[in-house]
Amino acid sequence: KFALLQTLERTLVSVSYSHNTTMSWERSRHLPWTHIPISGDNYERQKEQIIRQLEREASEEAKNKQKQNEGTTSTTMESSSTASPTASASASVQSSSTTASTLLKGQPYSTPNLLKAAAFGGCIGSITGAVFGFMDGMRTAGDSNVLKKASNAAKGKYLLQGTSRSGALFGVFFGGFQVAKYGVRVVADPGHVGEIGIASAISMGIMMMRPALRPSMPYGGMLITMDAFSIFLREMDKH
Repeated sequence: KFALLQTLERTLVSVSYSHNTTMSWERSRHLPWTHIPISGDNYERQKEQIIRQLEREASEEAKNKQKQNEGTTSTTMESSSTASPTASASASVQSSSTTASTLLKGQPYSTPNLLKAAAFGGCIGSITGAVFGFMDGMRTAGDSNVLKKASNAAKGKYLLQGTSRSGALFGVFFGGFQVAKYGVRVVADPGHVGEIGIASAISMGIMMMRPALRPSMPYGGMLITMDAFSIFLREMDKH
């Protein structure tokens, strides 16, 4: 019995010691680095050793990942080389679409929206241009001595020609302006100010290149100003 009691006492002591050791390890594991009781050069040396070991482990892990990626790439290349021509064609289409989506950082392209922008610009430009042409024709008819002496049929024919010519010109101009705005929106989408600025520079630049169209530039600027003002009012209504 005495031997059994001694054995039991030793067992309890060893269990208590291991429990205390485990608890002390758990407590020390959560201590901050600066509170670890290491003094002097030994602390700095051990800290540097641990940092270097972590760096070695990180570099080895990166090398292993790189090897795995290279193996995956080679396997993919082998499988793609043995694939059918249809699969390669679809891959090329996907890559081209990815490249296009990378270049076009604005809104998604839509042919109906492009056609609507062109139709809107053509209609508004034609109507406004016809009004401008009729006003110019009336002023010219009043200032010209030849037209003053002409018959009413000749005056009407002159006004009709000027109105139709001006309507067609400004229909093309404002339609192109709206198409340019939509293109800028698809490519970059810089906002209404950026769209109007870039499209205005393109449209007015083309008109400036033709000397015969330069007298119509003020009317073109008036159309662009009206469009910008309508956009401003629409945005104010939203807010």
